[in-house]
Amino acid sequence: MGSLIVAEERKLSGRKVRKMGYVPGVIYGPGVKNSMNVQFSQKDMNRFLNEHTTGSKATVMVNGNKHLCVIKEIQYGLINREPIHIDFYASSENSVVKVTVPFKFVGREKLGSNRLVLNILEDEIEIQGVLKDLPEFIDIDVSEMTDGSEITMGDIKLPAGVKLLSKEDEIVAKVVKAEAGPEAEAESEAAAAGTQETAEAKETA
Repeated sequence: MGSLIVAEERKLSGRKVRKMGYVPGVIYGPGVKNSMNVQFSQKDMNRFLNEHTTGSKATVMVNGNKHLCVIKEIQYGLINREPIHIDFYASSENSVVKVTVPFKFVGREKLGSNRLVLNILEDEIEIQGVLKDLPEFIDIDVSEMTDGSEITMGDIKLPAGVKLLSKEDEIVAKVVKAEAGPEAEAESEAAAAGTQETAEAKETA
């Protein structure tokens, strides 16, 4: 099961409970008889979202009953970026569900040491599988990539039984050479000028 977070049934509107220090949410799906409007402590939710995002598995406890869920959507405020609403999809461990999970790119420091830059075009992937087998994120090792190489959705290795729903030819990331900064350009110009002065001095001599 995923991490546990406790919720209370919500009887007031989302706007009202937010003013009371709660984050409103909803639990829906085959894992519950009827959709439930719920609310979470703002403090608990902030702590929870430090380690979870869309696609993460979680167990939500309401009135002593545990519901195995997947985070389907998180809405944030435009100004303070605090969570203002969260949707949980309730299912069972053996149910097949569709989720979108984030990537974690590892090995970027090696690219930097080789004066290479990783351009990320997509930071998440859509997959389908039995809930208990679905990963909460997918690691992509980029340490051995070279200039001009790229990764597509179809290149990503998924756990057994997990199906790719994103387009296989969709490019996830590319590697390019790092552009020379102003200091590097200045050094290059100075070196070129020095070479030219040396050549002129030889001609004069």
